[in-house]
Amino acid sequence: MRTIFITIFQAIEAKNILRTTVLERLAARPDIRLVCFVKFEERAAFYRREIPHERIVFEPFPSMPQGYFERCMSFLKFHLIRTKTTNLKKRMNLERSGNWPLFFVSHILNWLFARPIVRRLLRPLDLRLVGDPGFGPYFERYRPAVVLLAHLFDDVETALLREARRRGVPSVGYINSWDKITTRASLRLLPDTMLVFNDIVKAEAMRYADMPAGRIIPTGIPQYDRYVTGEPALREEFFRRIGIDPAKRLVVYAPMGRTFSDSDWEMIDILYTAIERGRIGPDAALLVRFQPNDFVDESELKRRPWLHYDLPGIRFGTERSVDWDMGFEELKHLTDTLAHLTVLVCYASSIAIDAAIFGKPTVGIAFEVKKQLLAKSPTQYYRTEHYAKAVATGGIHLAKSEEELVTAINAYLADPSLDNEKRKRLVESQCWRMDGRAGERIGRAILTAAG
Repeated sequence: MRTIFITIFQAIEAKNILRTTVLERLAARPDIRLVCFVKFEERAAFYRREIPHERIVFEPFPSMPQGYFERCMSFLKFHLIRTKTTNLKKRMNLERSGNWPLFFVSHILNWLFARPIVRRLLRPLDLRLVGDPGFGPYFERYRPAVVLLAHLFDDVETALLREARRRGVPSVGYINSWDKITTRASLRLLPDTMLVFNDIVKAEAMRYADMPAGRIIPTGIPQYDRYVTGEPALREEFFRRIGIDPAKRLVVYAPMGRTFSDSDWEMIDILYTAIERGRIGPDAALLVRFQPNDFVDESELKRRPWLHYDLPGIRFGTERSVDWDMGFEELKHLTDTLAHLTVLVCYASSIAIDAAIFGKPTVGIAFEVKKQLLAKSPTQYYRTEHYAKAVATGGIHLAKSEEELVTAINAYLADPSLDNEKRKRLVESQCWRMDGRAGERIGRAILTAAG
């Protein structure tokens, strides 16, 4: 029996692994045991109930790395890469704190340290000097054949990778999102093999993480496999579920969430009023799909009894964080929503890619509905490196005023095929291959590493 360690410390890891054919392919092998690390016993118990399997073990690991060298390396990782996105985040932090000395020091450190040679010098020190927060006994108990790190930027997962490196256990790192390389921080340690969504992320991993090209494998996006292999619900059934007349054409608004924007409720009112007054339509209806990792102000919902909305996600805490999840039924409902909407409206969100897979147009809101701080400006994210590359394909139409927003929605309602070729370019660049086999490729790579 060979054991594979898998990290499920974040919801996106569960979405990409536990909710896809990655898990199916690995668990199908009778000689494989999966040990999945989660943060708390509450989540471990949740997954044991939902995914009962004699060869899948959920181990809670609430410990955090400690010590002087750990704090140093964890601090330095945020200064070891320099991108348009990290520069934007520095300006946001300055706006929040007003601390100009810290802003200048941060820029100086970044200018000095954001170099491949510095990263290559620090990684051996990180490997040798930082202690183990408690993974050692698990290696002794389970004797893993390979370790899968599904969020390499996390310090706890770095600790697991460090222990694997020290014991000579093969490691597979998975970059589980399209923005992580240019947005988060430097990778403190590198795995033996790295799995990425597409060639864009591969190039970024080579540039900002110093990963050799021969050790990077593009796989596609496993959470999108269901869009190819699944079958959406019938239109009448879906519209009955959301309480909207199936004769209507559905405009779906995906808010940014209160952490990143103070404009969501104003935008909901703008869209609803435009539909009610006949400026958008005819025969249009609004559905708001809130983020699964955020909390919604109940008082704002009560002020809008007319609002049709989805509030997906299981939240394990009381604040927006990575401690959430989406069940299989909720993921199926998302598929149905994408299949039956006519136009998607959002700020800078990856759901625009989901919509493009179904050939559905997206209107990106590229104007401010009110004056606010940069940290709460939802339009600033169009300047991030990863989203600018998506917009450059032309597959996301940016509206720079309320009038342009209304005009663009009406144009797509009249002819949803407009810009279809541009949306295909968006999908091709971001998804690599849309053949429903991304999970299979990831599973195969992990099993190959296990020997």
